[in-house]
Amino acid sequence: MPRPQRELDPAGGPLVEFARDLRALRERAGSPKFTTMARRTGRSKTALADASAGRHLPRWETVEDYVRACDADPDPWRARWDALRTMPGTPPPEEEPPEPAPAAVAPPDERGDLLTSDVSRVPPLTPEPTRPAVRKRLLLVAATVAVVGLALGFLLGRVTEPGPPVVPQTVEAIEVQNKVALGADRLVEDRTPAYLSTEALAYCASPSRSCKVPGTEMWSGAAIVANCWTTGQMMWNVDLADPDQGRNPDRAQSDLWYRASFPDGRTGYLSEVYVVRGDRGGRGLPRCTT
Repeated sequence: MPRPQRELDPAGGPLVEFARDLRALRERAGSPKFTTMARRTGRSKTALADASAGRHLPRWETVEDYVRACDADPDPWRARWDALRTMPGTPPPEEEPPEPAPAAVAPPDERGDLLTSDVSRVPPLTPEPTRPAVRKRLLLVAATVAVVGLALGFLLGRVTEPGPPVVPQTVEAIEVQNKVALGADRLVEDRTPAYLSTEALAYCASPSRSCKVPGTEMWSGAAIVANCWTTGQMMWNVDLADPDQGRNPDRAQSDLWYRASFPDGRTGYLSEVYVVRGDRGGRGLPRCTT
């Protein structure tokens, strides 16, 4: 347990009052140990303890580190320190007292903890290498590191040699709208579902010429993934014989077809008149090449 600091003289004057306030500051900070304060500031614990002893005026750098170690602002303390320094009768700040030297450790043969009757168990002393020998060893290590570094650089350069750039596959999710525009203002669900075709053609689900991809029937709201577009048969989502269809705002006509795919890998074409308005126009996808 550390020994407490000696009591200060209540009538010791401004210098003792300054030391008392430093002690009070340390108490408000939780009374950290001087060893802890020394680790925080790099100032010796002896100098920090002596700063609040009240025997002489400590150096300003010591006071500053003392206050900082207590998590306080040292600026307000500078004016008080300057006033004490210029006060008649106050001795000038002394040099910081040195840290006490560590206790001398007796050699092994005097401690008795390494004595042995078997001399063969004591390892022989290895003479310290001379400076030329050390320099030669360091040069050898440096040369070895350089050679290994060059070899690794060559190998890594070959391993990490960039190959051809990988072009990512561009895909877009599109939403199916399997609806027909009727009259001047109606948009209703079609009686038959939309589906993917092996060709960009309509009406090829008959047995005589089947281009329908089996199991790809879709109703409005379904989502599929498109990866390119092409041109094919012209398609409408209206009855061309309807005299009012030309006034319907949901009327669509296009020869653009998306090539789309299902999660299980089935692929085919779908006319853009069967997708929602915002997903028409190609969606920035590339044109199909096959």
